[in-house]
Amino acid sequence: MSGQFTNRYARLILGAARSVIGPEAWRDALRQAGLARYEEALPPPSPDPGITFAEMSAFCQAIRERFGPDGKWMLRRIGHEVFQQGLPSYSWLANLARLVSGSCKRLGSEFYNAMQRAAAIVRMETGTFPLIWREGDWVYWDNPSCPYCVGLSCAEPCCDLPAGTLEAITAWVLERPVEAIRVVQESSRACGEPSCRYRIEW
Repeated sequence: MSGQFTNRYARLILGAARSVIGPEAWRDALRQAGLARYEEALPPPSPDPGITFAEMSAFCQAIRERFGPDGKWMLRRIGHEVFQQGLPSYSWLANLARLVSGSCKRLGSEFYNAMQRAAAIVRMETGTFPLIWREGDWVYWDNPSCPYCVGLSCAEPCCDLPAGTLEAITAWVLERPVEAIRVVQESSRACGEPSCRYRIEW
């Protein structure tokens, strides 16, 4: 599968990664992923196609390998930072706050609408089409064209960066600490499954 992130979204992810893992580990991950061209300057903030899915997947894998058992958590922290740094860039996403009243602490149409808006950003910035639905008490996010595990083969689901972003979105919309949110990746393309699927719990 081929595909590319927009330059502005790749810029957001790379910038968030640098702030979380530090410049030395960041440069090493760039080089390992074939992205050394961004050591001196991040991609421009344009909607043009930029980093490929395979390159971003390799970048995430490099971080996972460098930090060993802590790699999954580091990637989730990067996902949290992507959301926090991205809020000013997506003013229409920030309007989600108006959809959620102070009493909305349970699953409802407001939260579901928030996740639909987040999916719209992913479609705009990656060209992939995540699906969102409710089942019982939880919300599910499923992307059959996940851009974070292209070319990877993992024994267990490994798309922790987008899982972290989903944690941060959920925590922000429901006005809860991110530690109170649980995003479980149930399946992964890197494990030979048809899609990367996440169950969002709180």
